[in-house]
Order: sequence, then structure tokens, then C-alpha cells
Amino acid sequence: MNAIAGVVAAQSPEQETPPLEPAISTPSWVDLVPLPIEPKGLPPDVTELCDDKPGGLAWIDRMQAGLYRTMCRSVARFDGFFGNARFDDEYQDTHGSLAVGALWDERDHWDPSVRFRAHVRLPQLKERFTAFVGRLDPDEYVTELRDDFDTLPRQFAREDDDAVLVGLGYRQPGRGGSHFDAGIGAKLGWPVEPFVKGTYRLAQPILERNLLRLHETIFWEEDEGLGATTRFDLERLLAEDFLMRWTGSGRFTEETEGVRWFSSLTLYQNLGDGRAFAYQAGLSGESDQEVDVADYGLRAIYRRRIHFEWLFLELRSTITWPRETLLERREANWGAGVALEMLFGERSSK
Repeated sequence: MNAIAGVVAAQSPEQETPPLEPAISTPSWVDLVPLPIEPKGLPPDVTELCDDKPGGLAWIDRMQAGLYRTMCRSVARFDGFFGNARFDDEYQDTHGSLAVGALWDERDHWDPSVRFRAHVRLPQLKERFTAFVGRLDPDEYVTELRDDFDTLPRQFAREDDDAVLVGLGYRQPGRGGSHFDAGIGAKLGWPVEPFVKGTYRLAQPILERNLLRLHETIFWEEDEGLGATTRFDLERLLAEDFLMRWTGSGRFTEETEGVRWFSSLTLYQNLGDGRAFAYQAGLSGESDQEVDVADYGLRAIYRRRIHFEWLFLELRSTITWPRETLLERREANWGAGVALEMLFGERSSK
């Protein structure tokens, strides 16, 4: 989940039965999600299945509710193709985001961005299946070589422009903090570029305030062939309002000469009142290349909720020192970014 959105979103309702004490004592803001809206009785007409999504009088309220209703109705009709449509609240797990913004830096100048993603459950097909559609970086989505901030694209060393992806996913529940998920889909265009991937995820508490996460992804895509990505995240809760995370990730494929990698250290700070900061130092590169370390630098990201529970403003400031060839001299590259992100649909408490 988007880490900054997680620290500023509203808290889920409490369960009637008190949960067991977790192995790690964490503050309430770490795992917060937007408040779900209690669904009303669902109508028998599939075209009215998702009309219980409330919306205010303002045009932005209507736009946010309309995005949800459109996606929810679409998946209901698709799901009905495999059997009788189920008029229950499982379709309310449809959720996604729409982000509009722009990046600027001294090296590449302006880079406008429109990103969209939607996740929907398909209970009639099978409860463990989901569908996905989005406009984002296909290289990052398929290979899982990405950081935690994807409202805006990366500013350096991007291999692909954003593209529209569609796919079908499968999630196998696990035990002890682990699970497996897989996906199959394609990047839309001509010709269509298919992909397949599977990811094993493990979360293991260490002592009282530490958590180790492991992601191992095996994938195939037409451009790169067969490949694998390994990622480690080590998280430590420093105080009620501070969380530190170290990330290390590497990827290799049949087409790459070495391993593409990145490493980062991020400090998250909760400011309260729907506001948060992230301060990050990172570096990235590829082994067996002319320049092993392609980029390193610092960035600060400020994110806040504005007026609505589901609308966020994100501001970025960066300084990096990129280098692609030995003939190129490393120079400070200042940059900035701004984006508005709208969340729609219900977020599962799971």
C-alpha cells in the first residue's frame, strides 16, 4: 500500500471481538485505511448494483462516486458472464486511485503524468481472483522493481513510459505472515505485450519493534524474457510518530547483462491532522555496466488530506546526481513534483 497514504488515512472501525495482542506494538497510524462506508441493501438490478455509493453535492464528490460506480458495474457484468450475478457487498471491494500531476527537474524538464489503477474482486469466478486495470509504469508493475511512492513516475533511469495494463490476479492465503499471489495480463497497444508473474511474500517480526519483509517475484514478459526480482524491507518503529524503513532490491532477466538494483533508507513522520512527511536517501544502478551506480540522491515528500477523506495533495522536492556514461560528469540535478490523488471505492480491512 502506498506508505504515505497509509499514515494519513482514517482508522478502520474496531471489531466487536477484541483482537489478540500483536507481536509488534505499533501505533494506530501505521496500518490505517480509509473508513469503509456501510452498504445499503443491494437492488436486484445489476445496473443498480453499485448505486448505493454516496456522493455529495459538489462536482468533485460526484466525480469520485462516479469512478467507483463505473468500475463496480463493469466487474458485476463481467462476473455475471461466468454465472448468475451475485448481488452482495463483495463487489464493494472494488477500489483504486486516480492521480494527476507533473514532475520537473533540471535534466529532463517537465514531465506531466496521469496515473490510474483499479482493483476489483470477481466472487462469481472465484473469491481468490481479482481483476486489475491501470495506467502506470509497466516495467515496475510486472517486475516489482519499484519503491513505495508511485503516485508520480520515477524521474531518472526510466526504461518505459506509462502504459495501460489489464490483467487477472490470484491470491493464495498463507499462514504465519506469508502468502502467494500471481497474475497474468498484457500491456495494451500494438502488438499486445503479455506478461505472467508470481510473488511470494513473507513478513517476520524481529524482537519488539522490527519487521522483516521478503518479496520474491518470478516473471516473464516479452521484452525481457524470464526474470526474477528479490526485495528485502527492514522496518523499525522509532517512536509513536516515526517509522524507519531500509529497502534493498535486485532484478535480473534473460536480456540484462547484470543485476538492476536499488537501495533506499526512508524515514516516515506522522504530523497529525491528515498530514505526513517522508525523507529518503537512495541509490540505484546495474552491475556489469559502464557505470555501476547510475543515480543517487535525496528527496522529501509531503502528503496531506485536503477537505475529503479520499483526496490527497502530494508535494516532492529532490536532488540527485545521475550519471549514465564515464564521459558524463555528475552534477546536482534539482527537481520538484506535485500531484493530486483521488481514492475511490472501498478498501478491504484485510
